[in-house]
Amino acid sequence: MGLVLIGMLVASMVLLGLWQRRRAKKRFLEAKRKLRELNSMTESDTNDG
Repeated sequence: MGLVLIGMLVASMVLLGLWQRRRAKKRFLEAKRKLRELNSMTESDTNDG
């Protein structure tokens, strides 16, 4: 019974880690996109003035 619990604990940690990594990558790509938008906005502002 103890081995089953340990196996479940390890499996849940691995699954949580994979899910967290996928979520972090999604947030990183979103932040990168926003940064690119801001950068293009500031470049257009400097070109106007």
